[in-house]
Amino acid sequence: MSLQGREFVAKTNQGAIRAKRVVVATGPFQRPHIPSFASQLDPDVTQVHTNRYRNPQDLPDGNGEILVVGGGNSGVQIAYELSRKERVRLSVSVPSSYLPRRLLGRSLFWWYDLIRLFERTPDSRLGRKLKAKRDPLYGFELKKAIAEGEVVVVPKAVRAEGRTVHFEDGSSSEVRAIVWGTGFRSDYNWIDIPGIRDARGQMIHDRGIASVPGLAFVGLPWQTTRGSALIGWVHREAQAIVNFLSRPGDSFDPTVGHQVMSEIGG
Repeated sequence: MSLQGREFVAKTNQGAIRAKRVVVATGPFQRPHIPSFASQLDPDVTQVHTNRYRNPQDLPDGNGEILVVGGGNSGVQIAYELSRKERVRLSVSVPSSYLPRRLLGRSLFWWYDLIRLFERTPDSRLGRKLKAKRDPLYGFELKKAIAEGEVVVVPKAVRAEGRTVHFEDGSSSEVRAIVWGTGFRSDYNWIDIPGIRDARGQMIHDRGIASVPGLAFVGLPWQTTRGSALIGWVHREAQAIVNFLSRPGDSFDPTVGHQVMSEIGG
């Protein structure tokens, strides 16, 4: 997408689309991330990222272990599912913390909503603490599987060669398959507009409003609140963004992000 005069031009497989206002709602997780050392593994080692994993049948039988790399919720849920069939190794960089899915008969997220946890802003005291902490794992299935030896936790994977993966503590494991639960990276290379990225390649915005008039974002982590990138909460700021872009005039007001935040109760 480029900016031509006062219009945005997006090239698609159905031709070009022109618009005076654009909302980028692709989220922050477009490109699956796999460590570079994965290329050192033998071709007969099956590798699948969590974005393509569907069920244990995706992974072959045979000699060697199954390794899941990554201790986020996706990685640990897959490790637990695979452990129903055989013992699995789970490589994590930091210890996990666990929370129940339900409390007093209600979803934990119901309680979060009650105390307005996901409405906390990034510059609030609680918001700063939440940003600094790793997300917890919901449910205790993995904890039980670890205690029973069905999932073996190993340190961070740091290199590989052939069929062997080496870990941070010097240990290693011969594998036949790896599930990469190593997350995603943002990819905005399709937006060719000067001055909208910072030195790290991240979009410059004020609560979702870019410095380029008419351009806005929805669904970025901590865009306005803790719930900005979560399905159950993103609709609030999405509506605020639409309301703003529907206003007359095209000039950029540097205080507009705060106006948008006030519309969603920030």
